[in-house]
Parts: sequence; C-alpha cells; structure tokens
Amino acid sequence: MTVKIERGQIVTVERGKRTARRLPGMGLLDGMAVVWKHWAGSFRKNQGFNDIHGVFTYEYPEERPKLPEAYRNMPILLYDDETSHELCTSCFQCERICPPQVIHMTQAKDPATGKPVPAVAEFVIEYDACMSCGFCAEVCPFDAIKMDHEFELSTADHQKLTVFKEQLNRPISYYERIAPTMWAEVRDGAMKKLQGNIKRRPDVIGMAPNLAEKIAARRRELEAAAAAATAPAAPAAAPAEGRKLTPEEKAAKLAAIKAANAAKKAGDTVEPPVAPAGAAPADEKAARLAAIRAKNAARKGEAPDAPPVVAGEPAGEAPPADEKAARLAAIRAKNAARKAAEGSDGAPVEANVAATEPAAAPPAAGAATSAAEAATAPADEKAARLAAIRAKNAARKAAGGGSDAAAPTTTGNVDSGGPGASDDAALS
Repeated sequence: MTVKIERGQIVTVERGKRTARRLPGMGLLDGMAVVWKHWAGSFRKNQGFNDIHGVFTYEYPEERPKLPEAYRNMPILLYDDETSHELCTSCFQCERICPPQVIHMTQAKDPATGKPVPAVAEFVIEYDACMSCGFCAEVCPFDAIKMDHEFELSTADHQKLTVFKEQLNRPISYYERIAPTMWAEVRDGAMKKLQGNIKRRPDVIGMAPNLAEKIAARRRELEAAAAAATAPAAPAAAPAEGRKLTPEEKAAKLAAIKAANAAKKAGDTVEPPVAPAGAAPADEKAARLAAIRAKNAARKGEAPDAPPVVAGEPAGEAPPADEKAARLAAIRAKNAARKAAEGSDGAPVEANVAATEPAAAPPAAGAATSAAEAATAPADEKAARLAAIRAKNAARKAAGGGSDAAAPTTTGNVDSGGPGASDDAALS
C-alpha cells in the first residue's frame, strides 16, 4: 500500500494506547522480551524460506551440502580405470596458461630410443598458490585435468600443499560420480584420444604410478608376449638353403658340380644335378650351366675347360656374373675358331662355324628355361652380342691366316686388346 502525502499537509501518527504510568526500566524489559522470543525460535529448524524465526544451517560435518557440478576448488589428473593409463600427454597447455604459474611438468621419454612419448613423467601443482580459476581444465585438449570438489585441505604442514602426480591422480569413475553431465559430454573424445596415445607408449610408460599391482601385471603380460614372439623365430632360421649364397659359396658349389660331372665324362648321358629345395634361381642356373658343360665335354671326349684367370684378380674370389658370362663367350669363340681351322672338307668357314653351333644347341635349349626365368638384363644381351662378334672375327681370321695363326689371334681377342677389344668398346 502506497501512502500519498500532499505537500503542506499535516499527518498525525497514532502510537497506540499508552499506560497512564510507566515504571522505570519497563522499556528494557520489552526489548528483552523480543530477544527472548527470537532466541527460543532459533532452536526450531526451518523447512522453507517462509519461516523467518528458525535456522537454515547444515549440521556440518555430519550433514554436507550438495555441490553443483561446475564447482571448482583444486585441479586433479584423471586416469582410465581399465588400462590404468593417464589421460595426460604432457602437452604443456595448462602450464602455459596458468596465471600464477603453479603447474610444473616433465615429458616422458622412451628409454630405448630417447625420443619423447605422449605421457607425463612428473606433474606438480602448488596448491598453496593456486587461485582455482579453472583455466587449466578449460584449455586441456585431452580432458586430463579437472577441478575437484574436495575443499577440506587445511593443514599445518606447508610442504604438503605441493602436490605431486601420485596425489593428483584420480580414476575417471571418481570424476564421473561428482560431475556426471560434464564428463558425459567429453567422454567419447577423451577415450578415443587415450587409445591413440596408448599405442605410442612403450612398456608401462603412462600408467598411474600409484597402481603398483597393475603395473607389475602389465609387465608380466609384455614379457610373455615377447617370449611368444621370439619362440617361432628360432625354427624359421633353420633352413639355410633358402637364403642367397655368397659368391664364395656359389663358386665352391659350382666347382664341386664340375668335378662330379668330369668324373662321369665317359658316359654319353649326364643327368643334371638336382638343385636343393628352396635354392635361389641363381643357384639353379649355375647348376644347369655346369651340367651342360659336362655334357658337352663328355660328347667331345675331353675334360671341360676351366675358366681362364684374369690378370690382377685374386685367385680365391668368385668372379661377378658379367665376367663369368664374358669368359664363357670367349671359350665358345675359341672352340669355334679351333674347329673352323681344323676343318679339311673345303667348305666355307662360315659353314664350319655354323656346323659347330648345333652341337651346342641342345645344351642351350636346356638352359633356355633358366634364361627365361632370370631377368633379361642388359649384361646378358651384351654378352650374347659379344660372343657372336668374337666368333665371327675368329672364323674370319681362321679362313684368312690358316690354322697356325688362328690360335694366337683368338688368344689375343680373349686376353688382350685385339680386334675383339674394339667390338667390346663399341658395345660398351
């Protein structure tokens, strides 16, 4: 109700009926009566804000108020209940944004390589200087640091207010209990990032250090997995035949095959040696080549020619594949020139040379399979062209100079820089 009083109007206020006589001290007694009334009403607990003469306080500590989810007191770190891995990756975002600079951390490193790992090794917060602003929880991209609801942190020991990672760690279930709505909003993203970080953490790095039993169990699992992974590796290394032979081993194997075939040269048919199972294609090719040489030597009735030794080359080392092909071509050219010089039927030298070629045709057909299997490298084509040129030159010289000059000319083409050398330079 609003009372409007005009300017200049006199208002009379009635104070109620007054007793005729007032004893001294009666006003004091009236005031004490009001105080007594309120004091007696303070023992009654109010049930609502309509009651103005009761108490509204909680019976602390037996009775505690329910804090809102957004209440913030001091920061804490979270770790996964199942894997015991911490969500923190030591990205240093909270340390940079902290206004009083009370957060300190150290990034973990792989002990084997020394490279940084997405995990935190040390994490320290100075609770005595923290202002509970919540900036660290807001800026954290992995939802690893949250604000706790615990406020009973009073202590007489100042050093206890410097809190380390072991005291800061809390399980995700703890924060989910005090702030279920806020954690539900970020749960999926936080767990997805955690799974990606666990894959990059070796051994037990990143696990909460206060969970000693789970760390020991995880170490046993890793040791068992490592033992199971190394067990099948030993039998796998047993078959050494499947590996590629060194040049020395290949030369020794080829020499053994030649010696065995030379011992059987009296027979017309020589079976090619069977390559061991799992042998490399180069080994099979060498075995077939040795069998072809032995078969030709047995047909001609002479021992197989040994490859000439090139000047300046160590005797115990096996020549490369290109040099071996060049030597084989030189031997074939030498044999063709010799047969062309010894021919007495008066036929053209080219015919004699052509007649000698079919003798080597069947072995060449036998080696066609291995040549098709091997890659047609430029070195093989070069060796084939070089053999044809040398054979042609040897046949021409044999026809022009006779049988006496044929051998020196051929030797010069093979060992020194004769006409064949110019052909070699032209090919190269």
